[in-house]
Amino acid sequence: MTRAALVALGGLALAALAAPLASAQDARDAQNVLQVELEAPPALRRGDRTEIVVRVRGAGEHPVLVTPSSEGTAIEVVRGRLMRADAADARAEVLELRVPIVARDAGTAVVRVRVAGYACAARCRAVRAEASLVVEVAAAARGKAKQARTSSLSWVRLEGAGECVASSALARAVEARLGRSVFVSAAGAGVAVEGRAERTSGGWRAVIDVVDADGARLGERTLESAEPTCAQLGELAAVTIALMIDPLTAPEPEPAREPAPDPEPEPRVIVRTVEVPVPVEVSTPAPRWRVEVDATLVGSVGVVPTPMVGGLSTLLVEPPGFVPIAIEGALFPFSRADTANGHADFLHVHAGLQICPLWVRERGLALHGCVGADAGAVIVVGGDLAIAERERLIGQAHAAVRGHWDVIGPLTIRAALHLLVPFRHDPFVASAGGVLTQVYRPEPVAAMLDLGVGLHFD
Repeated sequence: MTRAALVALGGLALAALAAPLASAQDARDAQNVLQVELEAPPALRRGDRTEIVVRVRGAGEHPVLVTPSSEGTAIEVVRGRLMRADAADARAEVLELRVPIVARDAGTAVVRVRVAGYACAARCRAVRAEASLVVEVAAAARGKAKQARTSSLSWVRLEGAGECVASSALARAVEARLGRSVFVSAAGAGVAVEGRAERTSGGWRAVIDVVDADGARLGERTLESAEPTCAQLGELAAVTIALMIDPLTAPEPEPAREPAPDPEPEPRVIVRTVEVPVPVEVSTPAPRWRVEVDATLVGSVGVVPTPMVGGLSTLLVEPPGFVPIAIEGALFPFSRADTANGHADFLHVHAGLQICPLWVRERGLALHGCVGADAGAVIVVGGDLAIAERERLIGQAHAAVRGHWDVIGPLTIRAALHLLVPFRHDPFVASAGGVLTQVYRPEPVAAMLDLGVGLHFD
């Protein structure tokens, strides 16, 4: 046999010996990487509520899943799953977790705790450990009724969630579902419920934590709603809080002092609170009128012979169930028209009625689109021309767009753009030496722009 063959056979023999050793080492690591210790609770009687302390060693910094369960009817485990975040100190070398339990009946039960984690060296593998504890439950003391643990409620609405349910309303909703008084001040509470509501990009979110008097976390829930309003989130929060605290705070009935000679099996009664819609008479506030009175400066083009500034006043009425109505009057006291033979001074006045079928009002701002008609007169008040028609009655179609801003209290700022279409376009003429001369012809379309202040009354 050659030297190379001897070396190859020696390598195969070493590998064959190392394989079972490595497997045995892996098995020992899997058994020893996690260690679980259970701390027995104090003496229990039927109806008591307490906690079993679970200590986990060797978990390193890896995730841990603790799954408690009970065998027998004497003990009920309130929480069926805990994680590393539920530990008193999630970064501690020895993780300490508390499993809430309820002593339901007298007798013996076994509490079993399974822990799953990871062991990582060159690679990570799943490891498990398990521990169990025998718990004895004695009968409740005769004549002594168990008292319910009370809770406190801390509910915060973050910025943007002001329309969500308030703390007092949420407390009433939870107590209505549980059918008893639950919440007291934080100083005397055995269980603290802490929650917050916030606005998200997709709707609403509520985060609820339940901790005991020592600060140990007993449960956490996150609720989300995509509804346009926060009402549904408030209902979900009330139901969730009631379900979270009920196993921890529900009182036990007082046992009978003297049982009947032939007792019958005690029935188990499940009470469910069901919300039944009840018709409620809601008084509807009487419809309210809005009246606005304003005075503005108005500039015009085409209303009188030359561009002119005048005055305008408006009474705007918004009756309930109908479109707004505007009553308006304008005055341009002086405008001069010049010709080769002399000049004439004109006064223009009109008043009219408009309806505003297009209107919107939001947070003190309003916009009105109005149409109507005006009646008035154009009067020659001076000049050196002999004008035959010194007074003319006029009529015109009127369209306007008005903007209103309620500044403070009843004070309102108003701006508007008007278009006027006169019904008559024949000119004013003057006679000089038997010759008729045109002094002024009304434009086919005129415009006005106004800006002013007013008062409104609701």
